[in-house]
Amino acid sequence: MRAVAAQNARVKDPVYHVVLSWPCGETPTDEQAFACGRHALSAVGMQDHQYVFAVHRDTAHAHLHVAVNRVHPGTFAAVYPDRDYFKLDRAMRELELQHGWKHDSGPYAVFDRGGQKVIDWARQAPDTTERLPIRAADMERHAGAESLFTYARGEPKAAVLKLLSGPKPGWDNLHATLARFGLELRPKGQGLAVYDLSGESRTPVKASDMHESLSLPRLTRTLGAYKAPSTPRPLAQQRYDRFREPVHDPALSEQRRHERADALRGLRERYEKYRAGFELRALDEATVKQRFEELRAASRCQRAQVRASVRDATTRKALYSVIAFETLRDRERLRTTVRRDRAALRKDRADRQMSFREWVADRAAQGDAAAISQLHGWARAEPRERRRLAELTDARHVDGFRGAQAVDPVACDLGDGFTFVVLRNGTVSYRSSAGDEVFIDHGQRIEVLPGALAHRNALAAAHALALQKYGPGAETTGQPGFKAAVARLGSAVRTASTAPMEAAALSGSVQPRACGSAEPTAGGGAANPQPAPARRRRMR
Repeated sequence: MRAVAAQNARVKDPVYHVVLSWPCGETPTDEQAFACGRHALSAVGMQDHQYVFAVHRDTAHAHLHVAVNRVHPGTFAAVYPDRDYFKLDRAMRELELQHGWKHDSGPYAVFDRGGQKVIDWARQAPDTTERLPIRAADMERHAGAESLFTYARGEPKAAVLKLLSGPKPGWDNLHATLARFGLELRPKGQGLAVYDLSGESRTPVKASDMHESLSLPRLTRTLGAYKAPSTPRPLAQQRYDRFREPVHDPALSEQRRHERADALRGLRERYEKYRAGFELRALDEATVKQRFEELRAASRCQRAQVRASVRDATTRKALYSVIAFETLRDRERLRTTVRRDRAALRKDRADRQMSFREWVADRAAQGDAAAISQLHGWARAEPRERRRLAELTDARHVDGFRGAQAVDPVACDLGDGFTFVVLRNGTVSYRSSAGDEVFIDHGQRIEVLPGALAHRNALAAAHALALQKYGPGAETTGQPGFKAAVARLGSAVRTASTAPMEAAALSGSVQPRACGSAEPTAGGGAANPQPAPARRRRMR
């Protein structure tokens, strides 16, 4: 192993050391431990490297030491695994499922979805804001009924946000607005909670889970100290009904989450293949040396001709000087050309290995669905972008279409001259044939811009895309004039009862073609998509 490592002089730490440990009570055989070691090496891309395994049972936890030579014995290339901690943790969950061992804690966890065991990111805080709590999710999944959490985050939340953004919000107005939906805001513990006045649900909803602006500190800054209702409650115009079916399908949400995780894992695997196959282009040093040698050979040939044909010493010396000057001039020209070619290669983006973010942005610009999902996920991880998307999704005055569940933006070839541009935050901007931006896919919201009605089929294309993404559960939002224009297409998106593409056809809208997607491969990852014909796609 030392002899192989010595073939790569750049490697200063050729030993990669990992310890696989089992909890008390689990005693794998040597063969099982060695098989687990080989699986771990495969997870970090070192399955063909030299290794030493050693099983130790001298502690309460049986464990396997894995010492690997970073330098490949055939290519002598060194491997420094990227994100190896996460890759190894996922490999441990796979081994636990394979051998029936107890699941340990880590970045990955095992979930039961649709009767199958799947590995996904472990939820650090399952009941945080913007995420369905476990009890509510179980209720909607198993009972097929809408939870109070989902009900409160629907029309009641929109009405409360509209009140708080108005000129004169107050505690009495806030209590009256919630009472119209059969809800009440009361103190609970150190904060506030939303209760169901009808008694259908005994478990309240944390106020900040309904919306972050309803937390006690924020309401105190906006409205002052908490005040109980001082006026009789108005009659409830709408009440929570626990027997009503949820608008969204929890099972479908779990399936989409699992598919997205597979697609993103496949995206990372494709990037690793890109890195492994990347070759730095450079000028061939042998060719460069040969070109300089040709200049020297030509100079020697000219001097030999002068020496053989010119008898006068003074004339011969003058011709030697001319030959030396021309040779020096040609050598400097060649040096300038070589420097220019090398500088052009350094500036060429194709000759520079891209980072993961740059590679994802490049793939997203081509319409890769997994790359767009990754960009959108990075944007949602930023607090400012997350707040902006939440406000845009909740706004009812924005012209456009809204889905019941959070989905990623899609890049589709809509035909009829429409093009798309994937922005750096994963948002997909659709342009008309004239180059004007007509609508934007933010994920859960498709925003139709004011100038869309002036372009032929722009509203119909946005309508068709909404039907394809959200189906009958979508909602038309915006000004009355916009809703009337949507209704004139055939039927409102909210009342669409036919299949999405059939509804689009009946309304005379443009049907989306060849949406960018990442098809699952045999390895569970995502294969290269088959994008639609290039139509001025670029990153902005």
